Amino acid sequence: MALGRRSPSWRETTFVALDVEATSADPRSAVPLSVGWVPVRAGRVVPAAGGYTLVRPPSGVRLDEAETVEALRVHRLLPEEVEAGADAASVGATLRDVLADAVLLAHGADLERAVLRGWGVPVGRVVDTLAVVRRLDERAGRPRASPRLPDVARRWALPPLTAHHAHTDALTTALLLVALADDVERERGACTLRDLELLGR
Repeated sequence: MALGRRSPSWRETTFVALDVEATSADPRSAVPLSVGWVPVRAGRVVPAAGGYTLVRPPSGVRLDEAETVEALRVHRLLPEEVEAGADAASVGATLRDVLADAVLLAHGADLERAVLRGWGVPVGRVVDTLAVVRRLDERAGRPRASPRLPDVARRWALPPLTAHHAHTDALTTALLLVALADDVERERGACTLRDLELLGR
């Protein structure tokens, strides 16, 4: 942000909530299995403008290894479905367009950042809802609670959606952003993109 320019309100900012379901949560070794995204525009979640795709693993990655089999079970995916998914290059190209001129939004953003970079997708500004929740809890003197997205969603009274599915997790993350930004607005009288970035550090 250029010196002297005000940070835009969060309502003036386009976010894209992104969720990657992968063989593990380790950004260094995780192989993406599916990706979902949902935009937030003018302070409103826009599910109809979102998307979802399965991601075909690169050659040499086996889907019958124990860790991967467990990941497929958790995400309710079949090996043959994943093997018929889109190739990483085309998914990366889609996300490059989706994220153009938007702020990346994720819950625990390390995995999403790593996957995007691995696909050659530029990662600009990021708001991490998990980090924002933790900072708000610290400031309020609340004990650290479960970081899991379904648990955080319950704390903010969001509608229960299917967990461990890339699209519904992206939708939950988008709804969580709105709830968190509303909280900051009530506390401060305003909430800017910069506020959310600083809370999420």
